[in-house]
Amino acid sequence: MNTHWYDASASTGERRARWLRWRGVTLLGTAMAAIAAVGSQARAPELGSIGFTAAQMGTPLRGSFEEFTVQLDFDPVHPESGTVRVQVPLASVSAGSRETDALLRSGSFFDAANFSQASFAADHFAAQPGGRYLARGSFSLKGHTVIQPVAFSVASDPKGRWLDGSFSVSRLEFGVGQGEWGDTSTLDDGVEIVFHIRQELTAR
Repeated sequence: MNTHWYDASASTGERRARWLRWRGVTLLGTAMAAIAAVGSQARAPELGSIGFTAAQMGTPLRGSFEEFTVQLDFDPVHPESGTVRVQVPLASVSAGSRETDALLRSGSFFDAANFSQASFAADHFAAQPGGRYLARGSFSLKGHTVIQPVAFSVASDPKGRWLDGSFSVSRLEFGVGQGEWGDTSTLDDGVEIVFHIRQELTAR
């Protein structure tokens, strides 16, 4: 199936019709994936999640990563001593359908064959007003690295702490969405990264 609905030589009406057909495939794939997930529970929810939201002609496009590793040492009482290392295999992207996943792994987007992982590493943490925190570190994707501030909140339960936060990046700054996908009137430049990560607590 051809997932490339955008053709610069086509009229606006033709491009929109192609997009609607492509979007229909994506939404159907998302629904099927959701039904399968309910039945299989393939991913344990206690591990947390890392996802993203983009906008395609005004319509949200959400995805997540099925695999990631986190090395986290954080104490809300002493945030200045915190450290975190996150690595995300880009081939584990999941956006609701095989066609969409394959497109995101391709050279036009993540180019997972040549850039296998995205990462975030920070050693600078600080408390913020309203009981929130800020980590400032290096975010790397597709061979590009930027200094990225990440705001988050912390909640505790008997098994550990949950860190919840988000940050926005420019996909074009990292070379994500090239060629026909570089048109920001079709696919917005801004992408929001959202995380819900558990920190296990060890007895001292």
